[in-house]
Amino acid sequence: MTHEPLSPELALVDPELGARARAALPDRMPSTWRPRPTPASAPVAPPVQAEPPRAYPFWARVTAALWLVVIGILIGGAAIPHAQDEPRIIPPAEDAPAICVVPQSVQPLPTSPPGTP
Repeated sequence: MTHEPLSPELALVDPELGARARAALPDRMPSTWRPRPTPASAPVAPPVQAEPPRAYPFWARVTAALWLVVIGILIGGAAIPHAQDEPRIIPPAEDAPAICVVPQSVQPLPTSPPGTP
């Protein structure tokens, strides 16, 4: 066999040529060489699991529930006591002019924008 220089690619592709090229290396110890052992890593602690979310205190939950009830009552109109009442007709014996003012004359609404004749 001829001893020609080998390209690294050819040594990687052909296992026989690769073994011969590795044997020809000058700093290789043929029988005692072994791969370095990987250093033993420290034991890995299991991941710390996050604590489950704590529930709010009882007083905070009651306060929130009461606020929701109050807001619901206000939006629903139940807090306005006279919202569902029927209109009351004022009898003539009561002082009607003191309760409401009757307009003396009714003016018609303008039909054209202001500033036009």
